[in-house]
Amino acid sequence: MANDDGGTAGPSSRPPWVAVLVAACVVVGVGVVVAIAALFMGPSPQPPAPGPTPGAPGASAPSSAPGEAYALSDPLPFTAQPVWHAAPSAEYRLTAAPDELRYVSDAGCRLSFRAGPLQAGGSPSPSASRTTPASSSASASPTLLSPDPETAATRGALADAIGAERKSSASLGVTEQGLVVVTTLGSQGGPLVDMAGAALKVGHADGTVTYVRVAVRAVPSAHAVVAIVAECPQPEQAATAMNHASVHAYLAAE
Repeated sequence: MANDDGGTAGPSSRPPWVAVLVAACVVVGVGVVVAIAALFMGPSPQPPAPGPTPGAPGASAPSSAPGEAYALSDPLPFTAQPVWHAAPSAEYRLTAAPDELRYVSDAGCRLSFRAGPLQAGGSPSPSASRTTPASSSASASPTLLSPDPETAATRGALADAIGAERKSSASLGVTEQGLVVVTTLGSQGGPLVDMAGAALKVGHADGTVTYVRVAVRAVPSAHAVVAIVAECPQPEQAATAMNHASVHAYLAAE
């Protein structure tokens, strides 16, 4: 008698490559899931830490702060007249001079380092410090106004130094004013000290002409004034000599 229930099912009619394709899809799917999970579960990047706010603890002090550099308006830490220590290169030879260090070179340049009492007129009022006796009306500038006593004293001391040069010469012209010369305090590597400077053209009684650079700093706390004077046959030499002098000298307490 014939079997009407169709009998047991035979082998699958699907080809083998279908199983391989399904397995590959499963592997790829698992890899994608793992990658996405790692992306979301990994540590998130942190923003960089902000730098110190100016004025806040830990912020670096400006280079012009006292102890790092002394501008013309910053009092110098002296209660007695400071002294110069200088050691120019072998090009300069020390010569005898009262109350100052004086050097001469074979090129005809002279360097002088002076310290003395601050004159009573060395602290002009802001209105009086607009120009100096050696300044022309064309060189007057509001930038020469001195709103603080330290700068006013230095401006007045510079005017006195120019006046002294005028008295000792047959003629004198101020070719530049408002220059800043930088020396150091305590040692050649110490804090910077600004000095007020001027460039002069000096005529002598014998008809010769020399060029002078003057740098002055008043020290009201010590009732003193310090100066560097460089004098040479040519203006370029005088500028170089002043730079050389300021680099190779420093102010210190006696």
